[in-house]
Amino acid sequence: MKKQIALVSVTLNAVNPMTEYLSGRDPELHLVNYLDSYLLEKVGNEGGINDSSVRRMFDMLSTACADGADGVILTCTIFSPYVPYFSGLLSRPVVCPDGAMLDEAAGCLGRTAILCTFTGTVDITRNMYCGFRRKRGLPETVDMYVVDGAYEAGKRRDFAVHDRLIQEKIRELDGRYEQIVLAQISMAGAAAGVKAKHARVFTSPESAYQSLMKAVSGEGL
Repeated sequence: MKKQIALVSVTLNAVNPMTEYLSGRDPELHLVNYLDSYLLEKVGNEGGINDSSVRRMFDMLSTACADGADGVILTCTIFSPYVPYFSGLLSRPVVCPDGAMLDEAAGCLGRTAILCTFTGTVDITRNMYCGFRRKRGLPETVDMYVVDGAYEAGKRRDFAVHDRLIQEKIRELDGRYEQIVLAQISMAGAAAGVKAKHARVFTSPESAYQSLMKAVSGEGL
């Protein structure tokens, strides 16, 4: 019997990479998308997450569970710190794609760069990464970069420009870092079009799949 997996997103940039990856990775999954494309803009306009934006996100998550999802992938990085609370309130597991990816990258030696397209993800991603480093007793050092223009290109659905800007940044930083982490799942598609010569490039779709399967199994589904 196919498992129904809900993909809850706030940008179309995240929908396509995650849907394409999961469809190829496990054809037995039945994917259902939930999208609130204004929520990311709302968070930016209001200077961060507040009661109203949390309510809108929780409404999407609870709807997905009520619709019969066996598990939920919340693709938006800025809501990642809230995933444990959402999971505790809902009947089905909720996972974020970036947690497992950042955990793996944090265990690697050498210099690490984390790329974002949305400024609101910078501090959240840095804090998560440094938290994983802290648990290992490793120095909490990482360089954060915002890929100028990529978020705006994604907003106007110019995905070719969005991906090209990310690829150019990867090429620019390759050779200076051992790890280059693409913080947001919406950036994953860009990685397919560039081959780093030195750095290992981390993306989150596989991490999301592994985390979800583990969580769903833990629920006994």
